[in-house]
Amino acid sequence: MAQQISAKVPFIVGNVGKCQCPGCPVQGESQCVAGLKSGLNNALKKNPLQHGEIPGVYCGAGKATCTDLDPNQSCMCPTCAVFEQYKLSAGHPVGYYCKDGQAR
Repeated sequence: MAQQISAKVPFIVGNVGKCQCPGCPVQGESQCVAGLKSGLNNALKKNPLQHGEIPGVYCGAGKATCTDLDPNQSCMCPTCAVFEQYKLSAGHPVGYYCKDGQAR
């Protein structure tokens, strides 16, 4: 029997802090992500967090709102603490959440 992901990934401040998405090569040249990073401290003060203001945790939030990402670059999801904590290697998709949507 296939292993199931341990839980739906919560879109919360703790996971944003562990998330590697803002440093991922897929987002490296994105002007949109650069703008979101500059406003990240203010975005993290909101409750609930607003998906469109956070450049990451796509495994929990769904597809990225930024449209200038480059999925031809290497995805680094398997090296992320969020990926490991929620056993996302057993879910679908297994990476490129910014393009393919949240983990299931």
